[in-house]
Amino acid sequence: MLSISDSELEILEVLWGKGGPMTFGELLKGFNAKTGRDWKKQTLGTFLTRMQYKGQVEAFGGTRKQYQPCISREEYVKEISRKFLDKYYEGSFAKMFAALSGGDELDRDKSGELRRMLREWERE
Repeated sequence: MLSISDSELEILEVLWGKGGPMTFGELLKGFNAKTGRDWKKQTLGTFLTRMQYKGQVEAFGGTRKQYQPCISREEYVKEISRKFLDKYYEGSFAKMFAALSGGDELDRDKSGELRRMLREWERE
């Protein structure tokens, strides 16, 4: 997937939050309410055109277009997490975990949670 700007991600978050297609008006109202901004129609329209070109959203319908994301939030988070892991930790979860823990010892609850996660991943 192509890179997603912060504003594009905020638009996607509104679409993901709805869980279904949204009209332009619903999306503009939802975006402004969620972000506290006061975007005009032209600004959102420019972003949506660019996002369609990049394959992030799709539009359908006639005069009253509806928009929906082309990727789920879960797919997006999984992809950016993998890129982050590859870029900063050579793809190693163990190296990332060691860096995030700051060398501190794990308490029993955290180590148990980590073991459960590893067992679940092994089953997949």
